[in-house]
Amino acid sequence: MGKRCSPSHLRSPEGDEQEVIMIWLVFAHYIGDIALQSDWQAQNKGKLWYVMLSHCVIWTGCISIALQFLGIFAMWKVAFLLIGHWICDKWKTTKSKTPEAWKFIYPDQAWHLFQCVIVYLF
Repeated sequence: MGKRCSPSHLRSPEGDEQEVIMIWLVFAHYIGDIALQSDWQAQNKGKLWYVMLSHCVIWTGCISIALQFLGIFAMWKVAFLLIGHWICDKWKTTKSKTPEAWKFIYPDQAWHLFQCVIVYLF
């Protein structure tokens, strides 16, 4: 049988497990928040609640799969990720009507990455 994927099997010779875990979480974040979000979702998540919900569930699912793979999954993290993503994206979509809406991508992405740090640390 092959080795089971867990943090102990992800260590490099230097033992930098923390960096590897964060790389996996950041990778999962970008898959869920960018790669799997269609243009239609991006344009309509501020208008239709179920579009926002589908985006947040997909993103939360990507992070949760990574957490499970890394052996640090917990149900409270799912709620924290889903609710936190919803609130942040809802805030961002209210700002998207301004001429300089692109600036709000920075605090949005910073919050989502902060969420990844929190679910890693706790």
